[in-house]
Amino acid sequence: MGLLIIALVTVILLFARRFWAWARRKPLPQVAVRPGTKGKVRRFVDGLGKIKAPARITPMLTAVEVDEWRCAAEAVERQAIEAGPEPDCEVLVVGAGPSGLMTAVLLARQGVKVRLIEKNTGPATESRAFAVQARTVELFRNIGLAEELMGRGVVTTGIKFHIKGKPVGGLDFDRARAATTPYQFILMAPQAEIEDLLLRDLARQGVTVERGTRLVSLSQTDKQVMATVRQNDRERVISARYVVGADGSHSTVREQLGLAFEGDRYTQRYLLADCQVDWPFDHSHFRIFMNGRRIGLFLPLKGSDVSRVMVTDLTTGTGPVDLGELQEELREAMRVPVTLTNPVWTSRYQVHIRKVEDYRSGRVFLVGDTAHIHSPAGGQGMNTGLHDAANLAWKLAAVLRTGAAAALLDSYDQERRPVGVEVLRFSDRLYKLAAGLHGWRAWVRDTVGPFVIGRMSAAPLPHRKAFHRLSQISIAYEPSTYNVNELLYSLKGPLAGHRAPDARINAGGQMFDLLRGYRLHVVALSRKHLTDAEITELAAQLNSIKAFGGNVATHLVGRVQCRRDDRVEHVDSPQVFEHYGLTDPESQALYVIRPDGHVAWRMDTLDFESCRRFLVRLHGGIAACEEYRLAAVA
Repeated sequence: MGLLIIALVTVILLFARRFWAWARRKPLPQVAVRPGTKGKVRRFVDGLGKIKAPARITPMLTAVEVDEWRCAAEAVERQAIEAGPEPDCEVLVVGAGPSGLMTAVLLARQGVKVRLIEKNTGPATESRAFAVQARTVELFRNIGLAEELMGRGVVTTGIKFHIKGKPVGGLDFDRARAATTPYQFILMAPQAEIEDLLLRDLARQGVTVERGTRLVSLSQTDKQVMATVRQNDRERVISARYVVGADGSHSTVREQLGLAFEGDRYTQRYLLADCQVDWPFDHSHFRIFMNGRRIGLFLPLKGSDVSRVMVTDLTTGTGPVDLGELQEELREAMRVPVTLTNPVWTSRYQVHIRKVEDYRSGRVFLVGDTAHIHSPAGGQGMNTGLHDAANLAWKLAAVLRTGAAAALLDSYDQERRPVGVEVLRFSDRLYKLAAGLHGWRAWVRDTVGPFVIGRMSAAPLPHRKAFHRLSQISIAYEPSTYNVNELLYSLKGPLAGHRAPDARINAGGQMFDLLRGYRLHVVALSRKHLTDAEITELAAQLNSIKAFGGNVATHLVGRVQCRRDDRVEHVDSPQVFEHYGLTDPESQALYVIRPDGHVAWRMDTLDFESCRRFLVRLHGGIAACEEYRLAAVA
């Protein structure tokens, strides 16, 4: 009887999943029947009735197709010649905040000629952004900077809530069960530290920030962009193939494009300071204090030496913040004795919530605060901007370097604008729930909150859901021309557009170790034990893909019948198969993983011909391979 109930619940949940996808007009991909699969129940559960015949293996590419692609790749060079004089740079980045610096770093790492201008004469010493989420640490790991980043911050594994001075529970990320990331925490690292880290890496790439340089105006043709800039009261023009606007909420780039920055500001103001905090609690946990219309925050930065505190500003002051004034407001919010000393910096500010309706205008793109600003609730702002940069940089490089179609650049707005809107809504809801209440609503929160938060803290699901949402590891892009599920035998594992998860491969390595380097990765996975002949064939296929160019790395991950082979990343743990959807003992799959860590293409069989076709669409590098053209002719 128990098994029957479990079976019925499983079927109901599967139907509910399909219905929910249909209601949102985002149907789940269809699942095919795996050759050799036995049993109607297995087929029904895997696809829930959405079963079709496996796709045909595509034939060898013809010589005509390869020549067409070759011409497309060569057209990139011709376009540069036809455009007239060589521009001063390929990409001009305006603004040296976190988003602009990350854009420049990623472009420089791919050999793109980039220039970075900044109106301020020196790097920022004050920073309101503080939380580095797991997805962002993964990005820094991808470019080899995670260890240095970790050394500049404090790991906090949860959030503790206090109402009217009493602890009422909180979120414990140790209970999040986030096996797909090695960073199951929030890293408290000030924005100034992030900028300094990126500046040092940019210098290693041979790029210097042109400080004291203010953008005056922009004009563009269908070939390039001309930026008039002012430095030391002298104006000059910088020409570029593309411009990336990363100059913040008061963006000149956005103004020059005539894009509206729609939104509003919250009524509450806030006081904040980085200072030494003497109080009865530890200095290692993120804490939120709620008391009527006041909210106070404590964020660990450098142990007991320096912490960040924020509090609702109910004063009438407009000038510089007095630390004593902040201390009194904080005591009212926290209801605990707290003493503030040795301030590093203080500020009084008001929170805005705004966004643009288009992240692209011709050859100009917007990233970070130039495109969206939101409340500090949830610590999402800086992280979202950094991933705007990660999404855009590889696409610009593919168009400039490997002959990818210019249409690839359209996918930046199509993918990142919905993410920006959703992050805006999420942070707005968090803000209004915690800090935007007053009067009877604040009284209800303070009265019911201890019970609700206490029950929430006792259950495992809220910790898992909260971490996945805050960490941004659950962000996924919709299927498109550049996010393709070619053939699926299972809905388990990451679909196209979703983040590629980490997983243990063997005692010596994780999946993220293979995916290092901001570049395309083609990963062939085989749960089926491979023979020596099969390894030879698969290795040759992967090497042929690598030869197409476009900075593609290839990997063969699986189990073997013979002794260990250096051509194969040997698997001693089923986790990598479980995380990538290889549920059957004989299953195999082929993935194309983008430089920003999202799956571009997935096929639950090793069809390298289809993979090559997709790579042509994605970056065009296949067109430059003479050996492949000759093979096609033969």
